[in-house]
Amino acid sequence: MSRISSSKLLIVFFAVVMIGVLTVETVKARPEYLKLFAADPLSRPELRNKCSVCHVNPAGGGERNAFGKAFAAAGFEITAELRKQFPDRFLSENEKQGDKPNVTFTQGSDSEAVVEINGKRYAINTKDKTVNELAPAPAQEKVAAAVPPVQQKEDRPNVYRPVDVRLINLPTAIPIPKGSLWSDFTHRFPFASRDAEELFGLDSLAIPSFGFLYGVTDRIHVGAYRSSSDLGRPILLYAGASLLDEQKGAPLSLMARVGLEGRDNFKRNFTTSFEFTFARSITRRAQIYVVPTFSVGDRPFVEPENNAPGETAIALGIGAAVNVRPSVALMAEANYRLNEESRYLNGPLGIHRPVFGFGVQKASASRRHAFSLVFSNGVGTTIAQRSMTKGLFFRDDGFNGLTIGFNLSRRLF
Repeated sequence: MSRISSSKLLIVFFAVVMIGVLTVETVKARPEYLKLFAADPLSRPELRNKCSVCHVNPAGGGERNAFGKAFAAAGFEITAELRKQFPDRFLSENEKQGDKPNVTFTQGSDSEAVVEINGKRYAINTKDKTVNELAPAPAQEKVAAAVPPVQQKEDRPNVYRPVDVRLINLPTAIPIPKGSLWSDFTHRFPFASRDAEELFGLDSLAIPSFGFLYGVTDRIHVGAYRSSSDLGRPILLYAGASLLDEQKGAPLSLMARVGLEGRDNFKRNFTTSFEFTFARSITRRAQIYVVPTFSVGDRPFVEPENNAPGETAIALGIGAAVNVRPSVALMAEANYRLNEESRYLNGPLGIHRPVFGFGVQKASASRRHAFSLVFSNGVGTTIAQRSMTKGLFFRDDGFNGLTIGFNLSRRLF
């Protein structure tokens, strides 16, 4: 069997094993899931420390009951549908409001108050120690009382919810809430000389990159990101805006970003990039992405201290994520430079193929943390560099150029 065939078989085998490990069904009791139930304001207080909420066995673990299965199918989130389907687990709004009677203190008196219980009103005088039932409230008060309180809109149940700020290299359109801080860490091993023998680059030089994002408002965020010296020591500063959000009723999500990237720790070779992430859900289990990017002043990988003339690079990325379990997703993407001058073709040097890759992602129960094991023929992860392949290092940027890497994303607060 040829070395190429062996490499392909080992890639497939490695991916299948990892998917199996990450997607295996667990039957142990998970206290973090019970905490999610207990944190819901409508969960019944007497059940908030009971493992029997989700499990057939009152001690926890083992087979899930009907609620436990529905809770898992909902991605371990408390939804309006779950509350409606399992009234034995949740209080109704009326029950919640009935926990405390409506009390109105009489102005000018320190001993009189009006208490409303089950639709009836009573005047209580603590000085005379008397309780008298009052006539029904005037019509205008009834009308005001009949107006339901404004409730926060529930998340749309058929919308996919990403947990990471990136797919593999491409950005997702995940909303960045106001005041939230996120970390974005990527690790690539792109310089293997014998891919299969070196476990897809694991024995080779590593290229880590690290950054933060912060939500200025619910629609606007800013971020900073830095890659290693092998890629020119670029520092990327960017700002993004959520223009459309499926969770808020839009037909798709749209995130726009503008970034300024400078090599040699933001000293030279500056590139200004504009990117747009279009994301569309296919039920709540899958989402597809289209990401056009325009980079002005783009350059191939050069020594950090050198200045190089810039080009305008136009790239188009497509990708998809599919949940095979509530907390496990399979991902794939491709990203190609459309204009030839930005591929820097010069004999064997240059971007000959799209940057492509696939991976498997595992989210934590709280959905605040995600780990992704990925395979890609790409090297860079900044806005301008994510469409550059290993071909710029005289390496194979085809299928045999796939090397291992991982992404770590964490919402810190």
